[in-house]
Amino acid sequence: MFKDLREFIDKAEAMGEVKVIEGADYESEIGVLTELMAGTPNPPLLVFDKIKGYPAGFRVASNLFTSHRRTALGLDLPVNGTKMELVKAMRQKIEAGIKPIPPVEVKTGPVKENIDIGDKVDLWKFPTPKWHERDGGRYIGTGTIGITRDPEEGWVNFGTYRVQVHDKSTVTLSMNPGHHGDMIRRKYWAKGKNCPIAIACGQDPALFAAGAWEHVPWGESEYDFTGGLRGAPVEVTRGVTTDLPIPATAEIVIEGELVPPEVETRTEGPFGEWWGYLSGTRIFPACHVKSVLYRNNPIIQGNPPSVLPSVWTLGRHIQKAASLWAELDRHIPGVKGVWMMEEASMHAMPIISLKQQYGGHAKQAALIAAGCGVTGWASRIILVVDDDIDPSNISEVIWALATRIDPDNSIDIIRDCWTSQSDPMYSPEHKRLKQTTMSRALITAVKPYWWYDQFSPSIKTSPELVNKVKAKWADLLKSYNA
Repeated sequence: MFKDLREFIDKAEAMGEVKVIEGADYESEIGVLTELMAGTPNPPLLVFDKIKGYPAGFRVASNLFTSHRRTALGLDLPVNGTKMELVKAMRQKIEAGIKPIPPVEVKTGPVKENIDIGDKVDLWKFPTPKWHERDGGRYIGTGTIGITRDPEEGWVNFGTYRVQVHDKSTVTLSMNPGHHGDMIRRKYWAKGKNCPIAIACGQDPALFAAGAWEHVPWGESEYDFTGGLRGAPVEVTRGVTTDLPIPATAEIVIEGELVPPEVETRTEGPFGEWWGYLSGTRIFPACHVKSVLYRNNPIIQGNPPSVLPSVWTLGRHIQKAASLWAELDRHIPGVKGVWMMEEASMHAMPIISLKQQYGGHAKQAALIAAGCGVTGWASRIILVVDDDIDPSNISEVIWALATRIDPDNSIDIIRDCWTSQSDPMYSPEHKRLKQTTMSRALITAVKPYWWYDQFSPSIKTSPELVNKVKAKWADLLKSYNA
């Protein structure tokens, strides 16, 4: 694994997957170029330097994980693996058990090369982008981790929360109710205290992955989890105004205090959400910044929300697919593959490939996925296909969807399912009632089990013949990247 973000970028550059862009405008160009380049056939990791109005060396990196090779690199998976091979490798990692390894504290680290405290704090010194055209401000935190300590139990938590800069020493963080960070800050507020927090704005990819990992249990520090994920302890050093452990090799760390909402709030947003739509403004507690630590030539890590999950996450779709596959295997036989459709904003459309073994098998798979913890939140459509369909191949999935459903009995609607407040279908009436539920469709795009053997044969060539021809004509096919 990697000791910091820079080592990851260097490795990606050695793979020929980095593009340096000079002279871009933080207000109107960095976000647009990030979006445009993410949609290219081989999207590179982007490093923006000599940003308009800022000195050379104050950089922004985006599209870090927009290729499956870099996603695999960041998660220590087979770099040249297929999508399904990455899911299988992640599943093996999860099922083997990610054994916690506590962090190691060091006296100092690169993050302390520069320290601004009190009146010297000025967040505008960093080239923080406006990521989406209609965003309500500049967000230094899209690839960040927010670090807090439970005031009663003493353990350290961190999670991924977006961070908007409001003035030179004030930010807001988006913490959804029920997240561990939100639960911890409320403990401080209940005692009449501000909640100390440290925000890392660029770090080892494993830390970023752990911050967004599903189901790290309450009481287990993500630092310990990251150590298990990377196979080595994370080096941390004490913050200068919070005493929180911060990544010693982080690019930028903002230290501050989250005040209770009744004391001070700021209007946050609007902001482009991961669904691919603009959210409205929200009222968030203010965070007063006490100090900023940063490396020489710091890099802001940019993972702005996008309709492509590879822009804003590190393999979270792979992790969710692996976790759902493992969950399904605990209940039913015959699951041959699982994928979270990237083109559907990751959460919204899990796809399950199944070898049917009894009547109702496909419907059972869909119902399990609809109700389990992995995909029971914010999914819109759960799709089950036969085992001859690669769930990560959108062309094959659409073919099954178009040719193997009878709309009269292949589609079921489940009402009143858990969703997100950022759901674009979250209506004004939902908001008025504070009703965070939505309907969910279960689609079984499979050959009918009761006359499966009589279903028209596919014209697709059998795997055996495909492999035979590939072996004989390897040079020809290689020249066309087949």
